[in-house]
Amino acid sequence: MNNTNIVINAATGRMGKELLQAAVADKDVILAGAIARSGHPMVANDVAYLIGSEPQGVVITDDLSSQLNSETVLIDFSLPDYSIDSLERAVEASTPVVIGTTGYSEEQLKYIEQAAQSIPIVFAANYSVGVNSLIGLVKQAAELLGDKADIEVFEAHHKHKKDAPSGTALALGEAVAEVKGQNLNNIAEWARHGDSPRQEGAIGFSVMRAGDIVGTHDVVFALNGEMVTLRHEAQSRQCFASGAVVAARWLGGKPAGLYNMQDVLGL
Repeated sequence: MNNTNIVINAATGRMGKELLQAAVADKDVILAGAIARSGHPMVANDVAYLIGSEPQGVVITDDLSSQLNSETVLIDFSLPDYSIDSLERAVEASTPVVIGTTGYSEEQLKYIEQAAQSIPIVFAANYSVGVNSLIGLVKQAAELLGDKADIEVFEAHHKHKKDAPSGTALALGEAVAEVKGQNLNNIAEWARHGDSPRQEGAIGFSVMRAGDIVGTHDVVFALNGEMVTLRHEAQSRQCFASGAVVAARWLGGKPAGLYNMQDVLGL
C-alpha cells in the first residue's frame, strides 16, 4: 500500500501540533505540508520547532493552495470560517479532506454536504476510537432502555473551547434520537433554570468548561431505582490526532462523498 501524503491545517494550534506528531510517528504517512495563518512567526521554519523533533524537511507555510492536490489529504482542525475557506480551496484542488472542526453554522454545514459531492470528506465530531465505540454502545442502550429511562448527556472540556454542547455530545444525542425515531432538536433540553420540569422523552444536555480538561462525555439512562452510565474520558489529545490520521489513510482513493468515523472504523 502506498503511503498517504498528509497536509496539516492550523498546524501551530493545540490540535495541529498533536496531528503533526501523529503524522510523523505513522510509518504509512508522509507529512507533505504544514499550514499556519498568514504572518505567523513560525512560517518558514521546519515543523520540528513545533513538535520538538529532529528536522523533518517540512517547512511551515501560510500558502495553503500551494500544498493541495489530488494526491494529498488535508486534515483540518481549525475554526469554522477558516475551515470553510480551506475547504473551498480543497474542492478547487480535488483534495480529500478530514474535518475535525466543530461549531459550524447551518449554512456552513450545508456547504460541507455540497463539497462532498465533489471530493471525499470524512467529517466527525470526534476521531477517537473509544468515542466512536461509545456511540455504538449508546445506540444499543437506547434500543434497550430508551422508552423506559430519562436520558441525560453530560460533557466537560477545557475553558478555551468555544462551542457548546460539544460536537461529540451532539453526536451522542443524535445517536439516541435516531433510535427513538426523533429529530434531536425537537426533544433536546439545552438548558434548565427556574420552574422548568423535565419533559417526557427529552434528552437533557449539561456543559462544563473549566481548566484544561481534554474531554469527558457521559450518557446517563436513569430508571426508577437505578442508573446506567456510559462514559468516555480522553486523557490526551493524541487519541483524536491518531484517529484523524487513520481517517486520512482510509480516505485516500475513496470516491466523492460524506463519510464519518463510523465508516472509517467499519462500525
